Order: sequence, then structure tokens, then C-alpha cells
Amino acid sequence: MSSVSRLIARTALTALLCAGLPAAGWAGTGTHSTVYKWVDAHGVIHYSDQPHANATKLSIRGAQTYAPPPPMPADLGAGQSSPRTRPAHAYSSCDIVQPRDQQMLMNVYRATAVVSTQPALLPGNRVQLFLDGRRMPGAGPAFTFPVVRGQHSVSAVVVNGYGQIVCETSTVTFYVHQPSIQNPHNPVHPH
Repeated sequence: MSSVSRLIARTALTALLCAGLPAAGWAGTGTHSTVYKWVDAHGVIHYSDQPHANATKLSIRGAQTYAPPPPMPADLGAGQSSPRTRPAHAYSSCDIVQPRDQQMLMNVYRATAVVSTQPALLPGNRVQLFLDGRRMPGAGPAFTFPVVRGQHSVSAVVVNGYGQIVCETSTVTFYVHQPSIQNPHNPVHPH
């Protein structure tokens, strides 16, 4: 075997071992793993975790393995809850109670949105508020934020500890009216 072929073979074996071979044979204890090596009719060296005719059996010590955590149960049944999760139907409702839909806020530069849930917000859950489609910092249920004049919309979601949405509000539209210093008839800023 030429030095180039040995280099290719070593590189292929290294790549194979780094890839971890996600086949069932590699999910064992991780102390020893078996790899099969053979050369095809074109002189190309192959490595596999499956036996092949004329293959040489290699034993690899300390191969890296991975075992995923057990999956979460898909359905806990009626009225049951795991200590790690809450069922998606944990809230009968969630609503934005302030501002009201179509409300006009006069001469303000900051607004407050309040989200109400039934039942009250469960431990580990948090509220995420969206103002004009952008997520606002904080975890609710009340948010105060700067506003400019014009039309705005707010919506909110309640997420559990895994980031899954468990309740979603309707979108509320509100309007902000602020005095303009450009208006010569402005009683707040007379000229």
C-alpha cells in the first residue's frame, strides 16, 4: 500500500470515528465498539459498523457515544400533569385587559399593557408581549413601554418553561394622540 493510500485510509477512519456512526451498534456502553475494514475491487478502503465479505474486524476502545434523553409523553390524559410540564389546555382564557381595543390614549408618551389569564399565571410560565409585531422585554403580566403618536397593536402569548405557547390573546388596536408643536393652535404649546 502506498503512502497516499495509507493517508487516505487513516483520514477515512478518523472521519468515520468522528462522525460517531449513529447506527445501533454504536449506542452501546461506549467502552468498546467494532468497526469492519475492507478494500474494494478498485483499491478503495472502506470502514463500516456492519460486517462485509473479506472485512477485517477492528475493535475501537473509548468510542464516543450518545444516548438522547427519554421523549416527553405525548398525552398525559385528562386532568393529569407532569411535574416537568403543564398541559396545553391549562388556561381557559388569556386576554389583554389594558388598553382596550380601539381605545384612544390622549397626550401620553408611555403606555401600559396588562394581560389577564384564567386561572392565574402558573409557576414557570411567563407572558410575552408584542407591540406592533416586535417582542417587548419583560415577562409580564404588565408591561410599560414608550409610544409615539399613531395607531399601535398589542398581542401576547403565555409560554411554559419549554418555550411552548400555551395560550394566545387576540390582537388589540389602540391609538395615541400627542400634541404637536407644529400646530399653531395647540393650547398646550401656544406660540
